[in-house]
Amino acid sequence: MIAAIVVLLCLHLSTTNACATNNDCGIFQVCVNNVCVANNQGCNPPCVAPQVCVAPMCVAPPPAATTTAAPGVTTTRPRACPPNWTPFNNNCYIASLPGRFLFNQASDWCTQTGSRVVWFDQSTVGNFGSELNFVNSFAVGRGVTRYWIGVNRQFGQWVFTNGSPVIFSNWRPSQPDGCCGSNVTCAFVNYANFLGQWDDAPCGSLFTTPQGFVCKRPL
Repeated sequence: MIAAIVVLLCLHLSTTNACATNNDCGIFQVCVNNVCVANNQGCNPPCVAPQVCVAPMCVAPPPAATTTAAPGVTTTRPRACPPNWTPFNNNCYIASLPGRFLFNQASDWCTQTGSRVVWFDQSTVGNFGSELNFVNSFAVGRGVTRYWIGVNRQFGQWVFTNGSPVIFSNWRPSQPDGCCGSNVTCAFVNYANFLGQWDDAPCGSLFTTPQGFVCKRPL
């Protein structure tokens, strides 16, 4: 009996972890010798579970956004944010822990959770200001006082990560100034002056102070 259970367990594990390509594996995994394993490429030393590799750093895994329902039963439920996310005006938000992240690391982490680095409502100046104030308070309340936002310069124009142009903004005086370095096409909130104003910055640079990020996804 025990031998049968062991065989069944091994069959189950081999089935759930079996793969032919990386597409058969979960996020943060790769297919190696037809088995899904943790993808530690770019992280040295390799990450120890439950942390995952967002090269070159090991970070906490994003919260799972899953729902369950009884088989054959159709229910209508109010939309809700995934666990650990905070709702505001039909969107959900989550802030990183204080840390030092490149913009691409922030973008990768958000993408893995079905979100983007935070962009801001551009429908009216009032809606923009309301969301801006919420995000500032939300991030600072979690100890993240300098954080990437989803603003990038493309062909000389600043646009948000959802593709919309920047109409209403909160740049610091004299910003954006293109300083300092190459590829100055990203932006972050510099809370040194406690106003939540924006600075442009090289996407691949780390600053001397903690630099986190905020992700946003529709409710």
